[in-house]
Amino acid sequence: MKYLFVLWALMVSAVGYSQESLDLTIEQLSEVCDDSLGEVEEYLTSNNWFFFEAKDEEEDRYGNAKFVYGVPNYNSSKPARYFITYHYSEAQNAEAVELIFRNKQLYDSLNVQIKNQEYKLIDSKTQNKKIIKVFKRKSQIIQVTIPPDFEGLNGYKFLFARKSSFRRLRG
Repeated sequence: MKYLFVLWALMVSAVGYSQESLDLTIEQLSEVCDDSLGEVEEYLTSNNWFFFEAKDEEEDRYGNAKFVYGVPNYNSSKPARYFITYHYSEAQNAEAVELIFRNKQLYDSLNVQIKNQEYKLIDSKTQNKKIIKVFKRKSQIIQVTIPPDFEGLNGYKFLFARKSSFRRLRG
């Protein structure tokens, strides 16, 4: 009987882990674009995100800070399901957030939110074997990248940026 209970507990925990999903909203991700690096770090850390890497701002590119969800002491040899990169420029007062993940349910949820908040599709193309769609509402841009497969770290990417920041990031 003990073994049966242990087996059941392992199965329940495995199912729970495989169905882990984030409840992120377009509004939350867009608001983070307006925050400073310190505010972003505090917000993400309080929501089970762990900082793992940063690059300083340089004259020709934004600085960034990278976070991983639910995996403390992350390194590339460990699996992770969700990544956020916060791009910033103190010199230009610019910020952007990029979310990378492999969860189809979150992808569907974010797409429904984009439609419900009346973002307009302003561009779509293929690039490097991926589909890229760009949506706009007022000064907010969302770029959605859809991979053909999930090899390596390939995943869905949602980039949230103000129009001026988006041009520099993708220009």
